[in-house]
Amino acid sequence: MEKIIGDWSTEVRMTGDEVKEICNIGGENCCAFIAVTGKGFECIRMSYPMNTSIFTRLEEGTMNATGKGGWKGCAWEEELNETN
Repeated sequence: MEKIIGDWSTEVRMTGDEVKEICNIGGENCCAFIAVTGKGFECIRMSYPMNTSIFTRLEEGTMNATGKGGWKGCAWEEELNETN
């Protein structure tokens, strides 16, 4: 996992194995913030403005993936647990 912190967003690049193990891709409660880009798998939870449509769809209940991250190994585990 590689975290690249920018002024307005943070990129988190991940391998296929990391996405399976950490984000539960293809499983129950799969993280909704996993995207496939030209760079491979990325977590866009903290990538504004791309994340706004995901947050909106999660609130509306219009996504199959319903996970919001914050679990063990997640790039945002510490940050999200501090706010809960």
